[in-house]
Amino acid sequence: MKVVYASTPEQEDHIDELIIYLLTDVLPHYVTDRDMEKLDLTVGSIHTKGINETFSYYNGTLREAFYIISSLQSIIAVIEALQEETVTAKHRTIFNRNVTMLEEYGFHFPFPLEQFIKQNNTPYSFTKYGKAANEYLV
Repeated sequence: MKVVYASTPEQEDHIDELIIYLLTDVLPHYVTDRDMEKLDLTVGSIHTKGINETFSYYNGTLREAFYIISSLQSIIAVIEALQEETVTAKHRTIFNRNVTMLEEYGFHFPFPLEQFIKQNNTPYSFTKYGKAANEYLV
């Protein structure tokens, strides 16, 4: 028998927050809406599914939650660092290692690092995946 510790609700909430940040604040600057739709098919709807349904290989353990959080944070950090830095072997190594780690837990991230070197030409405000500049309640 093996004893494992379950992830905390705060960790699972943080995973959701990181995924939403990646989908709404980071990727729309680099990925077209068509590519985002392909990603939605592999990720599933973050807002309507629970975390255990989103990650098919995620069992909700403390260790797995830590790896997912650190992988998402690392990918986001590398992408954001490329806005001011040129791509180095260190960037590639970190990015590829963390994409592989995410895939082990069922999160498919199909974009190569080269896609994040240059922002796409579509204005950020014209994508349906970007975060709204303001919200109105009607």
